[in-house]
Amino acid sequence: MRTTFIEETEVPKATTCVLDHKEVEIDDAIDLNADAKRAGQLRPDFRCTKCHEPVRPHRAGGKAAAHFEHLVRNPNCLLSDRLRPKRH
Repeated sequence: MRTTFIEETEVPKATTCVLDHKEVEIDDAIDLNADAKRAGQLRPDFRCTKCHEPVRPHRAGGKAAAHFEHLVRNPNCLLSDRLRPKRH
């Protein structure tokens, strides 16, 4: 039996983050990210509201609404995507 991992789909999606100790909505974060890119600046230091690890904003697309995603999965955070085993 082989085990691979697939992304868990029932994880709540974050629509706010923390930037400079202030809560920021996803649409504002997307705009701030685009402004920084146009100006040749580093991406803003967006942080998860739960675990304070770095996150990045993702635009809406397909069936997914706009949301924040951790730069590195955090298995201890309820807002971080998890991998779950799928047995073959």
